[in-house]
Amino acid sequence: MTDSKFKNQQIFIDRRPLWIVLFDRLRRYIILALFFGIFALLLTQTGPDSLSPEGYKVLCLFFLCVCLWSTNLIPLSITSLLAIAAVPLLGIMEASQAYSYFGNKAVFFILGVFILSAAMIACGLSTRISIWVMKHWSKTPGQLVTATYCFAGISSCFMSEHAVAVILFPIIHEIVQSLNLKRDNSIFGKSLYFAMAWGCIIGGAMTVLGGGRVPLGVEMLEKATAGQQTLEILQYTQLSFPLVLLMFAGGWLALKLMFPPDIHDIEPARKALKQKSVVMGRVTFQEKGIALVMGTTLFCWFGFGDQLGIANIAIIAIVLLFVLNLITWKMVEAHINWAIVLMYGGAICLGEVMAESGAALWLAEKLFSGLIESGTVFLLVMAVLSTLFTTFMSNSAVIAILLPTAISMGPTYGIDPVVATMTVLLPSNFAFILPIATPAAALAYSSRFLTLKDMMWSGSILSLLGLVCYILLLLVYWPMIGFQ
Repeated sequence: MTDSKFKNQQIFIDRRPLWIVLFDRLRRYIILALFFGIFALLLTQTGPDSLSPEGYKVLCLFFLCVCLWSTNLIPLSITSLLAIAAVPLLGIMEASQAYSYFGNKAVFFILGVFILSAAMIACGLSTRISIWVMKHWSKTPGQLVTATYCFAGISSCFMSEHAVAVILFPIIHEIVQSLNLKRDNSIFGKSLYFAMAWGCIIGGAMTVLGGGRVPLGVEMLEKATAGQQTLEILQYTQLSFPLVLLMFAGGWLALKLMFPPDIHDIEPARKALKQKSVVMGRVTFQEKGIALVMGTTLFCWFGFGDQLGIANIAIIAIVLLFVLNLITWKMVEAHINWAIVLMYGGAICLGEVMAESGAALWLAEKLFSGLIESGTVFLLVMAVLSTLFTTFMSNSAVIAILLPTAISMGPTYGIDPVVATMTVLLPSNFAFILPIATPAAALAYSSRFLTLKDMMWSGSILSLLGLVCYILLLLVYWPMIGFQ
């Protein structure tokens, strides 16, 4: 038995030169050492006369965080925590003030959304709804793709797009298994996973509930303008919905044209969904209670969010779920993405410190003054940068990097800070090209039905469509409603 076990094992000999092998094994540590070494070297230098010493240190820290966020050599959340700790350690600001930025309302709103989404996932309500939609609205392969796409898009308007992707992924996996689809050549399998990813990404841009990007941007806007300007819930949806509708229609058309179904019978998948629905049984009291609380919360967010505060409403809703014994902490803790919460807190802190120290304005002026004279061109450049950056890094990191610059340069070009904020927020959602940009794309890619080539060429088309839609908003729709 032992001999046969060793006979089946294969030994691979790496014939590359030793220095290449060592570099390959130590590459991560070498690059990290390079980043921190450059950071330490910059700190020993004297900053420009037009920038305060504190501002120069913040700028050095900012470039270190950009390098770490863009390469993802350490988790995004750890980089954000590093930023918070480095601010007082470098003598830029008192520790109490730096750490206080973490406890802002955007972080608690994001945490509230995660817990509410987790409650729907843990009790099975979200799974039940998705099964019902696909079972009743998918008699043909094309209809099944459309139902998946529409459910992902609509659901992401009201809960975190990450949570929606987590709900749909196992259901789609069960469907492709029941149809015996092959990873190598199944166009229908590709269309299902793209429908999930694209629906989540596009739908998540419709409201402030689709993810943490908008609360993060709003918090940074309020901090940069000393609370004089903000972006309200209904205002954000009013400004974004034409782009989202155009993108949603474009995404559906892209699915139809680029990935036409290569099968004709999906009856095995319908039977599998029906069986899963039977196994789940009737709607439980717990599901009804959570649905009622969630519906009431949504009503309060849209109706009274500005007066009561969306973070306050989210926290009260969570307390109500526990008071009514509808959820337990053990049920929801596995579904809360603590890394995202930490990431946002650190990004807000770094952005606020950059604004207060004058580093954001100094950097923006050096990058754009004298090169771009028109405010419209400046906004287009920021939109393109946001789209490009979100291809290679988390969209929350993109906002943390670009938004302070966009807001700081607003007065120079006569641009409303809210317009500058929307210009960074909307394109940062065009995370279609690579799987590293958003969990929905990463989940779809992990199915192994999608190749990197599939994602890059189809995602590039959608990202280009997104930029065209943004230009229509900027030049036509926003001026039409008096927003410019």
